[in-house]
Order: sequence, then structure tokens, then C-alpha cells
Amino acid sequence: MGIMKKNMIVGMALLVIGSFSMGAFFNKSEATLGVIKAGVDEKGNPICVNKDQVYLFKKNQAENKIIFHYHDSQSPNASIVKSFPDEESLDKYWVDLLNNW
Repeated sequence: MGIMKKNMIVGMALLVIGSFSMGAFFNKSEATLGVIKAGVDEKGNPICVNKDQVYLFKKNQAENKIIFHYHDSQSPNASIVKSFPDEESLDKYWVDLLNNW
């Protein structure tokens, strides 16, 4: 009985570790998605732009931001800014963005 209980605990632990590992394996970077998410507006609605609409994006290293300029018939200066908490996360997103555009 003791060996069976021990095997069951080990099996359950492996199952839990495996499920977490698979989640991390399939977790994609946001930069690989077809939509750029850049925060929320004044009303709390998400601000998103399809990558198909973006014609230029620039990295502002000094402010940890990426500026996306996109086509919008209503606004000739349409752009959204995605901010990052630190330089490391900015650089990781930038590399993923360039590799998966």
C-alpha cells in the first residue's frame, strides 16, 4: 500500500509538471500575433491594430517604446505606442517582432 501511494504521488507530480511545461511550450509571444496590443484607452477598451494596417514601426530605446504607424482613413497621423517596463523586455519584443512579422 505504501509503495502504491508513493508511485501515485510521483505520477501526479510528473503530470502537473508536464502540464505546466506544455503550457510554456505552446505559449506564443504577443509579437507573433496578427494584432498589436498597445494598452487601453480612457474608457478601458483595449487599443489594438491589425499588423496588416501597420506601414511603419520604430523603436524608441530611450523611452522603452515602439511606435506603430498605421493606415486609417479618418486620421492621417494614426499611430499607437507600446510601452515596456524595461530595456530587456523591449529588446525581446523587438526581436520577436522582427522575426515574426
